[in-house]
Amino acid sequence: MKKRTFKIPTNFINDELCHKVSITYEHETERAYALLDILLSKYMNIDNRKKYNSIEVTEEEYQTWYVYFLEYYIDDQSIFVGSEEEKQAKYLLRRMRNFFGAYTYDERHRAGAKFKLLTSIVQAVH
Repeated sequence: MKKRTFKIPTNFINDELCHKVSITYEHETERAYALLDILLSKYMNIDNRKKYNSIEVTEEEYQTWYVYFLEYYIDDQSIFVGSEEEKQAKYLLRRMRNFFGAYTYDERHRAGAKFKLLTSIVQAVH
């Protein structure tokens, strides 16, 4: 399995990614929940004195969670449009896609996909 270390701003880890792994998700596999625990462990062991921390990301973590986490910030309907969070998410997601390739999981059950569908329906009605 492919894995790579990415430099991620410490404030993005603390303010955004830690929050993402602590949310309760429904209808996930046991492995997906185990990956959240692994990610939380990585985030809890960062050096908060540094501006950037290196986080090792596996392809499985990328396919299962990072794509979902980061796309949340770059959706056209997101409240983060034009924000520093959007900028960081785009940069990190682009670097991960360049290394791991396009994601392959089925996201139909994920909240982000459902929100996109709902937004599309509302826009079509108006």
